Amino acid sequence: MCLSSVYRSEIADNNLLLGNVQRIECHNGTVTLTDILERQVSIEGSIVMADLTAGKVIVAPAS
Repeated sequence: MCLSSVYRSEIADNNLLLGNVQRIECHNGTVTLTDILERQVSIEGSIVMADLTAGKVIVAPAS
């Protein structure tokens, strides 16, 4: 199973939105993250980078 950590704007500990993310859904300008415990976080914005080998994703918040 491939899990990722998702960050707001840049990869930094204080920007972590959610860890152990198993699913990312994008719909109408909202990115919804779901972790392995089925917790969800939604943020208005878009994915700007996904490094699935390293398990890192960056989401840029909407301006």
